[in-house]
Amino acid sequence: MWVFLLIGLVFLAGCISQPANKNTSGNNVGGVVSATVIPTNNAGSAVDSDKDGLSDNVEKVLGTDPLNPDTDGDGINDREDKTPLNADSPPPDSTGIADFSIKDVVVENNFNPLAQKPVSDHLEILLSNTGKQDISNFVVLYTITDLKTNQVQSTLINLKDFVLGAGQNESVHIDLSGAPGHFRANPNSIYYTSVNTLKIDVRVNAQGHQAQRVEKNKDPGGAEVSD
Repeated sequence: MWVFLLIGLVFLAGCISQPANKNTSGNNVGGVVSATVIPTNNAGSAVDSDKDGLSDNVEKVLGTDPLNPDTDGDGINDREDKTPLNADSPPPDSTGIADFSIKDVVVENNFNPLAQKPVSDHLEILLSNTGKQDISNFVVLYTITDLKTNQVQSTLINLKDFVLGAGQNESVHIDLSGAPGHFRANPNSIYYTSVNTLKIDVRVNAQGHQAQRVEKNKDPGGAEVSD
């Protein structure tokens, strides 16, 4: 009799020792959390394409350019820049001969005259040289203001290798095409992410020449892609 009673107690103790809600599948069932619930490695999160110390995922959140270590063009690395979306200490307007002008600034409904077809919305600055000498060393400062949120972003771009020939008209393209002669835009700027009306203020400097400025509004709706 004592033998049977001892066997029964051992069996009962074994049943009680098993947790009723044990989970081995990795799902949070019954309050038991497996280590697999929280991923230990988020694939791609550490990719830093421009080597500025900020991962591409972080740059998207900040609104900076993952392929440009100095998004606003002010000479300060994005990770060290307190205002990476606004150029610090922009240069004063250049002075000198008034021999070039901004004929137009196009911010939407752009058209490629070579291909004879519309292209995606981007910043296009049409410059005209009315003088008798080629002009180079242009610097563009463009400021984007969201007229609904009042958010402001400004960028400096040195137009390296761009030459405006004497008596010529040439367009400066700031976009995401990567085409030869085009200058890179920030894909995470409010130009591409905001659906509100934007004011685009463009200032063009060239040492020894009178600076030029034009403002243009971009209609609400975001940066449309051509059909």
